[in-house]
Amino acid sequence: MYKVIIVDDEPLFREYLQKKFNWTALGMTVVCEARHGIEALELAAEHRPDIALVDINMPFMDGLALSEQLKLRYPDISIVLVTGHNEFEYARQAIRMGVRDYLLKPFDEEEFVVTLGKVKSFME
Repeated sequence: MYKVIIVDDEPLFREYLQKKFNWTALGMTVVCEARHGIEALELAAEHRPDIALVDINMPFMDGLALSEQLKLRYPDISIVLVTGHNEFEYARQAIRMGVRDYLLKPFDEEEFVVTLGKVKSFME
């Protein structure tokens, strides 16, 4: 089972991701959730997730800064940015940092499952 951290400042979106998907069927389990990047770094040190689902716009530390820190500390972590911001510059920066994929909110269930499937295939 791959361990997943969900990082988003919106509690309803974190809950949606937790409950909407059959994580076990995906070969994954959500080990923790964080409201912002600083909290995510603390939880990542404790839980050592394999995959991070990260929002870009968050207080204290945004998703791009968090992604950079996660990749420095845990080079093998796979990061998927999940954001409502459709800006090319975000995507370009994310690719440079080694982010695995970029999902634009709102996304449908199939798109989400396909993205996680690609991430899982890469990790295997």
